[in-house]
Amino acid sequence: MNLIVDLGQSGARVKIGEKITPYSIAKNSNESVVETLERIFKQVPQETYENTYLSLTGLQGDVKDPKPYGELCSRYFNSRNVCIMDDGVASYLGALGDREGIALTLGGGVVAIASNGGRFSHADGKGPVFGDFGGGFWIGQSAMRRAIATLDGRDNTEDLVDLMKNELTEYGTLQNTTGVEAAQLCIRAAKTVAMGSEQGLSNAVKILEEGAQHLAKTIISAWSKVNQGEKLPSLTIQGGLSKSNFYVELIKTEVSKSLSFDYVTGDGDHLIGAPRAAAKYLSDVSPLLKWWRA
Repeated sequence: MNLIVDLGQSGARVKIGEKITPYSIAKNSNESVVETLERIFKQVPQETYENTYLSLTGLQGDVKDPKPYGELCSRYFNSRNVCIMDDGVASYLGALGDREGIALTLGGGVVAIASNGGRFSHADGKGPVFGDFGGGFWIGQSAMRRAIATLDGRDNTEDLVDLMKNELTEYGTLQNTTGVEAAQLCIRAAKTVAMGSEQGLSNAVKILEEGAQHLAKTIISAWSKVNQGEKLPSLTIQGGLSKSNFYVELIKTEVSKSLSFDYVTGDGDHLIGAPRAAAKYLSDVSPLLKWWRA
C-alpha cells in the first residue's frame, strides 16, 4: 500500500488507500519541513508503506537533499521508495496531467508551475516573508493590518472592521502577535475577505484586485520561463481560495491583459498529482522532484 502526504501552510492531508485524513499540523517558520513531517508521522498509522509520495510546501522550488525525507519515511513506515516534490508539481500533475500550461496553487501561500516541451518552471512559492503575494496569508494580513490600524485611528476601513469582527476578537486573545497562531489567523481571515469582496465591500474588493495583479505576474512569469511562442497554454487555478469565483475571475482578467490562455478546470489536487508525478518521473526532475530509494 502507498502513503501520500500533502503538507500545506494551513494543514496537511494523508491518503492511505482511498481514505483521506486531514491533520491540523501545518508548515510554519519555526521548524524545518522534515520536523513538521515527523510531527504528522507520529499520528499516522504505523504500518508498512513501501512507496511514500510527499507533496510539500516550504521547499521554494528546490528539494535539495532527499536523504532526510527518505530516512524519516523508512524509520516510521519501512518505506523503500520515497518521492519528494514541491507541492506545485503535485498540484500541476493533479490538475493538468500531461497537458502543457500553468497551474496556480492558491492557498495560504502561492506557487505557479508551468510545463512546456518537457520542461518545468517555478514562480513565487517564496514564503510569507519574501513572497506569496496574493495568497491567503497576504490577503488576510493586508485586511487585518488595515482593520487594526482603523481601530487604532491610523486608517479608515470601517467596512473591514465590521466584516472581520470575529477575526479581530481572536486577534485580541493572541499571546504572541508575531508567531504561528498569528500567521494561521491571517490565513483563515482570507476567506472572510473573499466573502466580503463578493458582497461588494469596497476595501475587500481593493485587496483582491491588488492580489489578482500580483498573481497575474506570477502566472506570466512561470509561463515565460518555458514559453517557446507557439502554443496557447492551459491555465488552471487550484487551492482553497480558488473556491472564490470572484477572485478567480479577477485573476483571469488580469492575466488576459498580457497572455492568451485556455482556462480549464483541474482534474484533481495534490493527492492525485503526487502519485501521478511519481509514476511519470521515475528519476529526478531536479530541483523540483527527487527520489530516495533504500
